[in-house]
Amino acid sequence: MNISVTELINHLSDALENASPVPLTGKRLVDVETCLDIVAELRNSLPDNIKQAEMIVRDRDRILREADLQAQDIIHDAEMQFNRLVNDDSITLEAQRRAKDIIASARHQADEDRVAADEYIDEMLASLEKYTRSIFEDVRNNRQELGGGPAAE
Repeated sequence: MNISVTELINHLSDALENASPVPLTGKRLVDVETCLDIVAELRNSLPDNIKQAEMIVRDRDRILREADLQAQDIIHDAEMQFNRLVNDDSITLEAQRRAKDIIASARHQADEDRVAADEYIDEMLASLEKYTRSIFEDVRNNRQELGGGPAAE
């Protein structure tokens, strides 16, 4: 059974909301076994979310490596072009200027790519962190409502 974390949380919430009320107490009678089964499913599905976060980090590293390789290729090409042009005195100064411009542009582009990749990864990780914290808070609150969890221990 492959149910998403959100669906599992919805099932747990439904189980708690639909539990029979205990008169005059504000409490509810819940099927502990059902709730614990849902929590077990949540635990089983969390590693998938962690794997997704690891993939995001690997993608970030790959993007940065590719940006560095592209920058190195551009710099190498600029240096090769520079060396070819140095032989002619009349265009040596222009070649030096153009090579420096190309190198500066390549470095600037690589820096922009690196920053954009970092921002993207940071956004994805922040979203995953927020989502994971929400899940843990829901589980903690539900355990406390069931009489278990940190508050009762």
